[in-house]
Amino acid sequence: MVQIHSPRPFFPMPKLDSERLLLRRICQDDITDITEWENGGDSGREAQLFLDFCFQQYETRGDGPWGILLKETGKLIGNCGYIGIRHFCGEVNYYVAPKYRGQGFATEALKILLNLGFTELGLLRIQARCARDNLSSERVMQKIGMKFNGTVENLSAVGGKSSEQIMYAILREDFEMAQQVSHHTAP
Repeated sequence: MVQIHSPRPFFPMPKLDSERLLLRRICQDDITDITEWENGGDSGREAQLFLDFCFQQYETRGDGPWGILLKETGKLIGNCGYIGIRHFCGEVNYYVAPKYRGQGFATEALKILLNLGFTELGLLRIQARCARDNLSSERVMQKIGMKFNGTVENLSAVGGKSSEQIMYAILREDFEMAQQVSHHTAP
C-alpha cells in the first residue's frame, strides 16, 4: 500500500484498466484527440493549455490527470484523476468528451479510481462534486455508489463569482460492501 504522509502526496501513476478502458498519463501525442473533445473556439490552443496543465501537474505533484482511452480504438476520450488527497480523503474529477457520453465510460473510469483509492492508496473516503444543474454528472456519482453529501461553494467559478455545487461521497466500507455484493451476484 502506498503511504500518504503529506497534504499533497506523491503516488505513482500506474496504467490502470478495465474491460473497455485504459487510464494512463496524458502525453503530447494526445493533442489531436484532445482538440476533438469540444467543437468551436480555438480548440488547438485550448488543447495545448490543457496539456501544459497536465505536464505541470506531473512535474510538480508527481501525479495529475489520467487520460481515458478506449482499448478498442486507442482514442483518448476524456480524463479523470484525484484533484486532492488529504487526511485519507480523496476528491476525484472526470470529463468525457460529448461524443462519448451516455455510454458508461465515466462510470467505468471512476470505478477504476475508487478501486485504486481504497485498495492501494488507503483512502477512507472519496468524494466528487459537480454544478447543481449537471444531472448527468450527478447520475454518474450515484451509479458508482456515492451518496449525496451536501452543497459547497465553488470559489473558482468563472468571473470570480462563487456558485453552488453538489457533493457526493462514498466510504471505503460502503465500496467494499458493494464489491462483495457484485461478486456474489455475478453470473
